[in-house]
Parts: sequence; structure tokens; C-alpha cells
Amino acid sequence: MAKAVMTLTAFTVAERTLGFLFKIYLSREIGAVGMGIYSVALSFFFVLLTLLTSGVPLVVSKLTAKDRSTSGKVCSAALIFELIVSLAVCAAVLILQKPIGALFADGQSMTLVLIMLPALVFSGVYSAFRGVLWGEKKFTTVSVVELIEQVARIVCCVVLFFTFKDKIKAVALSMSAACLVSAIACMIFYFCGKRKLQSPKTHLRPLITTSLPITLSRTTSSVNNYVTAIAVPFLLMASGLNTEQSMYVFGSCVGMALPLLYLPITVVGSLAFVMIPTLSEAYAKGDKPSMQRQIENALSFSVIIAAIVLPAYLALGGALGTFIYNNTDAGMFLKKSAWLLIPLSFENIASSMLNSLDLEKKSLINYLIGAGVMYAVCFCFYSRFDMDVYMIAFGVSLIVSSTLDVIDIKRRTGIKLTFFRPLLVCLSAAYPAWLFTSYVHALIPGTVAPIIVAGIGGVCFSSLAAVVFGAIEFDVNVTKKRRGARINRPRPPRAEKNKRRIFHAKNT
Repeated sequence: MAKAVMTLTAFTVAERTLGFLFKIYLSREIGAVGMGIYSVALSFFFVLLTLLTSGVPLVVSKLTAKDRSTSGKVCSAALIFELIVSLAVCAAVLILQKPIGALFADGQSMTLVLIMLPALVFSGVYSAFRGVLWGEKKFTTVSVVELIEQVARIVCCVVLFFTFKDKIKAVALSMSAACLVSAIACMIFYFCGKRKLQSPKTHLRPLITTSLPITLSRTTSSVNNYVTAIAVPFLLMASGLNTEQSMYVFGSCVGMALPLLYLPITVVGSLAFVMIPTLSEAYAKGDKPSMQRQIENALSFSVIIAAIVLPAYLALGGALGTFIYNNTDAGMFLKKSAWLLIPLSFENIASSMLNSLDLEKKSLINYLIGAGVMYAVCFCFYSRFDMDVYMIAFGVSLIVSSTLDVIDIKRRTGIKLTFFRPLLVCLSAAYPAWLFTSYVHALIPGTVAPIIVAGIGGVCFSSLAAVVFGAIEFDVNVTKKRRGARINRPRPPRAEKNKRRIFHAKNT
């Protein structure tokens, strides 16, 4: 599992780095207002995409992990189902484009959605083949395909910028082109492994019934993001801003600042991805000790990673926003929202565990409760709403959902809440690490060098404090070395053994 997580993290870091640089390029090309319009369109597109590709690949991976001999049948069933649903969704959006477009703050967002519709069909094909590769634990192959998709999108977008005058439409068109490339790449990897498509007669119905709760849960998440993309600009306008100002604020915060928070917890997402087939396999076998060990270690790991990076974001958030996006507001939002790293990381891993433990309905209910709390907090500040309120409401919703997830996991597996100790240790070290990072940043002249040196120094300071105060332990390595020393100890000669036996016999 460690090897798979490291491999997947390496590819994900490369992919996120490319996406991060691409987002910087986009923000400079289309501006904060353009990013706001594109973010609203993308939030609705992700609702449709989640409806198609959330539950099916997860179920295909779980069924493949349990019995690889049925992978061809399961893949065929998933392919048929995805194609039918994707075409139906595209037709529905085309028919209802006027009433749907009326929900957007800016009419251009609906145009972008229509341009991205072909990506739904391509993504449906991709998810069917991807599920099999995922279930067979071909994590490197899946990562390569996702990296290919990211590269294809960047290349297509840059080329289209020189072709189209309307750059926002070019960004949307690049999404469809990239999804086509990823679907073709995934099909090539599938068939090159001597895999075949088989008759899906007995697997179509079980696939649909099993994937429905997961699809509903994750679609609800995307719907929530879409509602947020509508509600936040609405609340901002109710507080006195005009349409352009509200889209600027929304684009600076949600479109620019929040994506930066997901970069340091990439390794947590990789662990969640790897754990789904592994934890599902342990749950199917009823191996409770293995489940407890995996869950406890993963939860502790998620909070340690987030807490170690937290001081660097608190100290360097403003400088990062200004340097990366040339936008001081994005930097201010990033600095204020840095504390969201911990609930984001924890909720990411906890919700994935519920899906692996066949608690998809619980995951949905917990998420809805958290979302309800978020909207209640937001609308309590009607006419006084700003992005600070949104960040607090978002963080509270994550904490509520995560708490409920842990309660359900504990009831199912009987885990111990061992993650509290490393969390408290790392949070105790966060304040001195923040002061140290700020001091180093102020000490070094320049723009890029202070951010790099101070950021690395702050993370190292937090990591060292976590090791010194016991949040990160090395007991396993020490034990293995001691055992190895005992095994490699030279044995006494046979004559010496015989003398000992004779001596023992006489005394007896």
C-alpha cells in the first residue's frame, strides 16, 4: 500500500502541478471575472459529470477486486449504462437550456456548459474502463491516463487560444477535447492487457442498484457545489455588491484561493484512492484487525499532513496569492482559509472509508447534514454576508460531516480515536512554526526565494516538532532492527551445546 500511495502521489503531484500552472495561466488570460464565470459553469458541469462517473467506476473496482474473472462482464455492463445515461443527460440539458441558464448570474456560463457536453459521453466511456484498472490495482496505469488528460487539456487550450477570439469558450472546448483523449488512452491500456468485453446479462442490474447510492451521494456533493456557486454571488449582491463585483470576489476566493488548499493534501487523496479496493477486500473477508489498522493509520496520517503544512499557509498565504495570481485578494482569502486544510484532509479520507465499508447511505446523510449547517450559517448573515462568513460556514460543515463519519466508522469497525494525539501535538507546534516561517520570509530579500525557503523551513520545523513530541513514531523500524539483530546472532558450536545439555542433565 505504501508503494502504491507513493507512486500515485508522484503522478498526482505532477498532474496537480500542471493543473496549478494551467490555472495560473488561465487566471492571467481571462481575469478574475472570467474565472468566476467559468467556475460557475464548471460547478454545474461537475454535477452532470458526477451523476455519470461517481458510483459506476467505484462499484466496478470493488467487484473486480473481489473476482477478476468477471471484470469483462462488469466493464461491458458499465459501458452500456454510461453511454445510455450520458446521452440522455445531454439531451435533457439541450432541451432545458433556457430555464437552466436563467439560474446563472451570467448568461455566458450556460454557453460554456453546452460546449462541454461532449465531455460527458467521453467521460462515461473512460469511467467504465478505468474502474477495471482501478479494481486490478493498476494505479500507475490510471495515473498515467489522468496525466495524459491533463497534458492534453493544456495543449488544446493553448492552441485554441490562438484560434478563438473568445478565450472563455476556448477553455470549455479544451475540456471536451481532453476527455476524448483520456477515453481513448484508457481503452488502449485496457485492451493491451489482453482484456476483453463479455456479455453483461447478469451484471447490469446489480451494477445499477449498487452504484445508485454512491452516485446519489456524490451527485449531491456536486449539486451542493453548484448551489454554492449560485448562492454565494447572490448573498454577496444582497450585501451591496453588483454582479461584476460579486463574480470577482467569488472567482478570487473559490476559483483561485481554495484550489491551492488541495495541493498539500494530494497524498491524502492518493491514500484514499488506494484504500478503497484494499479496505473493501478486508471488509469482504471480515478481517477486522486489518480494517482497524488501516483506518486508524490513515486518519492519523491525514491530520498530520494537514497540520504540518498549516503554518506555511498561514505565514505565506498573502505572498502566494500575489505571486501566483497577481491578485492580493486571492492571497488574503488563502491566508484566512488556511485552517480549512485540516477538516478538508480529514473529511476526504473519512468519506472514502464509508464507501469501502458499504456505508454509502450514511455518507450521504452525513454530507447533507453538514451542507445544511453551512447554508444555515450563511443565510444567518443575510445582507451582511462576505467571504469570511463563507469560509467559517464551509469549515463548520466539514467538521460536522467528519464527526458523523467517524462515529459511523467506529460503530462498524470498533476503531480507537488515536488521531487526536498527533492532531493536538501538531496544532501545538503550529504557532511557533508560523512565527518561524514569517521571520524567515521577512529576513530574505526578493520575491520567489523567500517563499520557497520560508515554506520549506516552516514544513521542516513542523515535521521536526511532530517527531520530537511523538506525533510521528518509528517504533516499527526499531523493532524490526532488534529482531534482525537477534536472528543474525552467531550460534554456539555443537560441542558447546552438548556440554550444556550434559550439565543440565546432571543438575536435574
